[in-house]
Formats: sequence, structure tokens, C-alpha cells
Amino acid sequence: MKLRTIAAALVLGAGVLVGTASPASAATCSGTHLDNWPITGGYIAVYYNSSTGYNCAMTYTNRPGVSQYIRVTLSAIGGSSRTDAQYYKYYAGPVSVYGKGKCIEVYGQVGYSNPVEGFGPAYCS
Repeated sequence: MKLRTIAAALVLGAGVLVGTASPASAATCSGTHLDNWPITGGYIAVYYNSSTGYNCAMTYTNRPGVSQYIRVTLSAIGGSSRTDAQYYKYYAGPVSVYGKGKCIEVYGQVGYSNPVEGFGPAYCS
């Protein structure tokens, strides 16, 4: 009887561990949240960390849990550019570029059939 109780506890414990894993516990941007920019099928979240000088961006879908193509591109004008694009269920990114003293451009896409949308130059520091 004791062995069955221990086995049941292990199975339940494993279920709890799996059940608590979520996208919220995954990688995110650090710093000040500047804004969310709506795009077709989702939105782009933009951040700036004043202590490091880095901007960061993520593209989120409006249909979480559904595997679909999601893309985010962040560029510091006159600096570097980063892109994350593949099939995800929640978001693409985070991507970061050094943006101190530069303006940034941000683009995102949710679903291959939707356009690449974005904005910039913006947040010139």
C-alpha cells in the first residue's frame, strides 16, 4: 500500500510541475515597458533598459497556444539588428539591440499570410 501511495504522489507531483510551466516563466525583456504596438494578429511589446542602454522587443499573438509563424525584428538605426522568426505558440523574442543614442525600428508579423508591420524611427535616446 505504501508503495502505491508513493507512486501516486510522484505521478501527481510530476503533473503539478508540468502544469505550472508556462510562457510567463520563459525569457522576457528587462527594463521599462515603453508601449505595445498593435499589428494584425497580435502586438509588439517594446522595452528600454536605461542601465544597460539596450532596447528589447517581443511579438505576441492574439491566439496563444496555437502554433503559428511569429516574427519580431528590432534595429538600432546606425547599429545592429536582431530577428527571431519561427513557429511559436505564444511569442517571438526577446530580441535586444544597443540603442543608447540611437533611434530604433521595430517590426513584427503573426502568421505568414499577414503583413510584416511595425514602426520607426522611434524612441530616439
